[in-house]
Amino acid sequence: MWQIFLLFYFVFGASSYLLRRVIAKRFPENNRLINATFFIFFLFPLGLVMSFFFPHNLNVGAVNLILLLGGSIIWPVFNITAYSANKHVDVGIYTVINNLSPVFTLAIALTFLDEKLTVAQCIGIFMLIFSGLIVALPQLISKNKADIEGILLCVLSTAILGVAVAYEKFMLGRVDFGTYLIFGWGAQIAWSVFLARRELHQLPKLARDKNTKNVLFWYGATNSLKSASFISALKISGSASIIGAATDFMSVVVVVSAYFILKETSHIVFKISGAILGIVGLIIITLK
Repeated sequence: MWQIFLLFYFVFGASSYLLRRVIAKRFPENNRLINATFFIFFLFPLGLVMSFFFPHNLNVGAVNLILLLGGSIIWPVFNITAYSANKHVDVGIYTVINNLSPVFTLAIALTFLDEKLTVAQCIGIFMLIFSGLIVALPQLISKNKADIEGILLCVLSTAILGVAVAYEKFMLGRVDFGTYLIFGWGAQIAWSVFLARRELHQLPKLARDKNTKNVLFWYGATNSLKSASFISALKISGSASIIGAATDFMSVVVVVSAYFILKETSHIVFKISGAILGIVGLIIITLK
C-alpha cells in the first residue's frame, strides 16, 4: 500500500517542481505573494485536515512555543529563495543541487544535536558535493553573471533547507507531530503573510487572470499532495530508511520530466550523471 503513496509522491513532487519553474519564469516579481498563497490556501487547509488524524497536546510550554513561532520563519524563507533560484536555472539543475541539503542538515546535527558520522556517511557526503559540482560546472565555466547567480541561489536555498530539516527534527523531538502541525505550520503561514504584506494587494489581480489562477492552483495542489503522499507512505511503511532511500530518486524523475515536458535539454549528460551520483550518495548516507 505504501508503494502507491510513494508513486503519488513522485508524480505530485515532479509536477510541483516543474510548475514552480514555470511560475518563477513567468512571475519573477510576485515571489513572496505566490508563496504566501500556497501557505494560506493550501498548507493551512491541509494542516487542519491532518491535525484530526494525529494526536496533539497544545500545552507545550513557553520555551517550545517561542521556538515554534520564531523558528518557523525558515520554511517561508526557503520557499522564497528556492523560487528565486528557479528563475535562473533549469529545474533539473536545481533538483540535483537540492540533494545537497542532507550535508547541511548533518552539519547542524553534528554541531548541535550530538550526532555522529560513519565512514560510509562521509563517503556519501563527498559524492553529494561532487554531484552538485558536476551539475553546476557548465554554468560556472560560462562566466555568465545570471548563471552564476542562479547556482549561488540554488546552494543558498539548499543550505536553508538543510537547516530547516534539522530545525524540524529538533522540534519534533520536543513536541508531538500533531502539535507541530498546529503551531509550526500555523506560524509558517503567519510568517508567509508577513513577508508578503506589501504585495497582498496584488492578489485580486492575479486571481482575475484565469490562466494564472489555474497554474497557481495546480502548483499549490501538487505541492500539498506531495507532502501528504510522503507522510502517508512514511506512516504506512513504518521505515524512514526505506522511504528516504526511495525518495532520493526524485532528482532523476525531475530531470527526465523536465527534458521531455519543459524541453530543458541543455547539458543533459551533466544533469543525469550528477543525479545518479547524488542518489548513490544519498542512499549511502541513510545506511547505518
